[in-house]
Amino acid sequence: MSSHSVIECLEGVHASRLGNIRNIYVYLPPGYHEQADRHYPVLYVHAGQRAFGPSGPGNETWHMDQAADGLIASGQIESLIIVGIAHVRPVTHNEFYHFIAPEREAVSVGCSGIDYEHFIIHELKPLIDHRYRTLPDKSNTGLLGSSAAALCTLHMGMRNPDVFGKLIMMSPFYVDVQLHETSESGLLEENMYRLPEEVPAIRMWMDIGDTEGLFLPSQVRGVAHQLLERGVRSGEELAFLEQPGACHQEGDWSARVHLPLLYMFGHVGKPSSLELLGRHVIGLQGGMSVCINARMHYESGFVQSLLHGNYTSSDPDVIQVRSSGELVPVGIGSACITLTMGELSITRNYTVVPELSTHVEVCIHAEVASEEDAEETIYGGMGMKLVRSGKGRYEGCYRVPRDSGFSFRFTRGFRRFETDVDGKLVANRVFRATEDMSVQYQIQSWGRSSAKTGTGGPK
Repeated sequence: MSSHSVIECLEGVHASRLGNIRNIYVYLPPGYHEQADRHYPVLYVHAGQRAFGPSGPGNETWHMDQAADGLIASGQIESLIIVGIAHVRPVTHNEFYHFIAPEREAVSVGCSGIDYEHFIIHELKPLIDHRYRTLPDKSNTGLLGSSAAALCTLHMGMRNPDVFGKLIMMSPFYVDVQLHETSESGLLEENMYRLPEEVPAIRMWMDIGDTEGLFLPSQVRGVAHQLLERGVRSGEELAFLEQPGACHQEGDWSARVHLPLLYMFGHVGKPSSLELLGRHVIGLQGGMSVCINARMHYESGFVQSLLHGNYTSSDPDVIQVRSSGELVPVGIGSACITLTMGELSITRNYTVVPELSTHVEVCIHAEVASEEDAEETIYGGMGMKLVRSGKGRYEGCYRVPRDSGFSFRFTRGFRRFETDVDGKLVANRVFRATEDMSVQYQIQSWGRSSAKTGTGGPK
């Protein structure tokens, strides 16, 4: 049997209602051509031009072929077919939006998600089921997307539970958040998702990094809890992960995509350990909500963040804790929180201080080495506009949620990113807004690169 997977390209596949064509990339697992009588589950992946293979200059890929190869070779998951659906970038309509576009985009961008859904279900899936040896039923058919494509995955799966039985949503664009100087919170928030009152029996994975700018863990955790309130069973039907230090970009999704593959197509095995992560100092006043990121590790290497747990506090007069992991400060002092899950247990100390605000102020100062083609404004992550304050100098101050993490490259316009003096890409700037802070950066040069930037917006 062949030990190598194969990726085939179906060129120019037509979407009738969208009126466009795109390439489709099909991963066939090792042994597919030799085992002629075997049929396989199928995972459809949005933005599939970045699903496989080596990345081009300035563009990362998911390397899903490598992740699947490794899991199949180790016997951790069953062999499967992965279908990468190339994304057609929106001009007047965005195929990842079913119902509404963000208000900031709605003037120029409409929603074509239902037509895109029609393409996948009525045109692409029949083509794949005819051309390849698939298991076409819903229990063997999945969808995967990140950012805006994860929002699309949610809506498409909720609307078509008879077609898709597995939904993988990574860093989902559930809430559009924009910096806003005059609002009380410093932010404008708009919900992008819709959930049915009765959630169908679908297996779901949701995750989020804690360094994704204004894509916040609390947003995704909130949607997960809404699903639980509608009868979805945690662990069995829904797995959630909050990943420390992970950004909103392909490299970070690639680093953890093996986890939802294992959850959906393999066996996670027995729990082996617990860990309690996140903020350990909370405020009695100030309004900041703190939820423990309690993660359970398994013998298989699988990990998930618990949406519910058996928590106790050593001093309920200082801190109380809800089953969701939310900490409730009661008095000044310290207390130990213990999580017990079956035979596993872990304890961590938490401290309550008099006050902790929900937001902090971040001031960014940037100096540009070259003043050639100077701009009046440049941009950091998540729409952080810096205004020219002098020769080669730019400044901006922003009110952002406390503990939010940002990873970005400076830009002076759409996809016009900073480079080094030789025109090569520079590493992302990264900071975490744990307190009021001022950061200083040096910009070496402006290149012509079209490289993607982390936490820049929904993809």
